[in-house]
Amino acid sequence: MKSQEILANTIRLGPVHLRVVDIPASLPVWRDVVGLSTLTRDGGIAELGVNGKILIVLHAGATTVLPSKSRDLFHVAIHVTTRKELARVAARVRASSLRHSAQDHLISETLYVSDPSGNGIEICFDTPGRFASREEMAGGGVSLVAKDGTRHSGLEPLDIDRLLQELDPADRVKVPLAADTFIGHIHMRARSPETLMAFYLGVLGFRPHIQSATFGLFDCGTEERAHMVAFSIWARDELKEPPVGAAGLEHFTVVLPTREDLAAVARRLGDAHVPWLQTGGALDLSDPEGNRLRMVLASD
Repeated sequence: MKSQEILANTIRLGPVHLRVVDIPASLPVWRDVVGLSTLTRDGGIAELGVNGKILIVLHAGATTVLPSKSRDLFHVAIHVTTRKELARVAARVRASSLRHSAQDHLISETLYVSDPSGNGIEICFDTPGRFASREEMAGGGVSLVAKDGTRHSGLEPLDIDRLLQELDPADRVKVPLAADTFIGHIHMRARSPETLMAFYLGVLGFRPHIQSATFGLFDCGTEERAHMVAFSIWARDELKEPPVGAAGLEHFTVVLPTREDLAAVARRLGDAHVPWLQTGGALDLSDPEGNRLRMVLASD
């Protein structure tokens, strides 16, 4: 790919729009456990975020929960910028009745929950300072090497008790997420990630990161943030299409820095005969498996 065909390093992910069965039932998870603030409520839409910045938009109208092994959203990742912030979320998660899990990916520490509609949520704290290198294994797997030379699968459990030691008795845990919280990546379950990667890399212009059928993960991003859009095949043999009316991903947003960047994407979509609609300054399109995305200008 020519350099001018690669998305700018300054692109970022904007609001992620999700379908839910019932907004009032979902709000306690997104607000009281995750820590987002309700910014607007207008009929069947609720905008949630931090410090006036929209991160998640819930759309009412789904008629059924997203089944756990459906091709669609795996999780949306909300990134925090301090380990103490992650600990606050962990305390709220532990105090709730939600099923949850936690993993140490070496490059990040993460908590996982779902809302009542089955939309997966990851709360992530990036830890690049622990990571030294990634090695492709002979069988096609991936090994992560830490700065101290130890090797990791990237799927080890995270010790929540140890994480909670970041907090002292004076720390308030029932507080909104910090103003610098952001959407760091979006992760889907996929049937054919190879086809999806050809689209995200060759047409949209993302940079490749992990492309491993053995590991079960394909992802892409920018030079600054390698893991922005990801697809897993861990349930590919059992994967089913979401039922009609299911909750899940409505669309996610990619924010581009300039009109030239947006025009270049539109040109590549046309060259690849990918249908798209222009709404104001935004491009609305779908990837080869039907995941919808909107590409917008940073000023919009």
